[in-house]
Amino acid sequence: MGHTFDEDFSIRDPQDRGIRLLEEERRRIARDLHDGPIQVLINLSMRLQIVQRMMLTDSKLADEELQRIQQRLTGSINEIRQLIYDLQPVAIDEIGLIAAVTSLFNRITQDTGLTCHLTIDEALKEKPLALSPARTIGTYRLIQEALSNIRKHAQAESVTIALSTRDSSLKLTIHDDGIGFDPATRLSGHFGLATMIERAEYMGGSGEIHSTAGQGTRLIFFVPLDNHVA
Repeated sequence: MGHTFDEDFSIRDPQDRGIRLLEEERRRIARDLHDGPIQVLINLSMRLQIVQRMMLTDSKLADEELQRIQQRLTGSINEIRQLIYDLQPVAIDEIGLIAAVTSLFNRITQDTGLTCHLTIDEALKEKPLALSPARTIGTYRLIQEALSNIRKHAQAESVTIALSTRDSSLKLTIHDDGIGFDPATRLSGHFGLATMIERAEYMGGSGEIHSTAGQGTRLIFFVPLDNHVA
């Protein structure tokens, strides 16, 4: 089952669309902080109050609880570090898109256990990608956001990203083996996918969502190549 969400993003003013994308990105970051680390810290604060009372009656049990709190706190710190890392500029102009994506894959695999595969069309290996700096970082952000959605919602074990060319465009295919969903339902948890499509459209390209419950999800993006880029 496929869906493009074109009917939902008919904004034609490029400046208006750019501002909309920035605001949506800020809302996403706020949601990630609120639903992740903030909720954990609130829970840990409540548990510490319980531990204070436990210290008076069962110090051994209190110590065990403190160890569990420490583990949760470490996990929350790592999650905050991940959010900060994702916000930092990526030196793609120095290392190139392929190297940047490979580095991202290695970090995702190490941190989450999600197995990532990257396949690159032979034609793309022969010469540098003909993408402007803006479209290069935009393509990287698409991949980054897709992996973030997969980690949060897909319950997947592996994801494959394929880069190829078609009709003077870079074709980006992202496929996971997760639980899938019905794109037509517009579930709130998957609204970020529509934002990714709008990001692709903002770069002059397009995006598609193909998913079926229980059969994973396939995202396809097309980003125009810049013929004048060496």
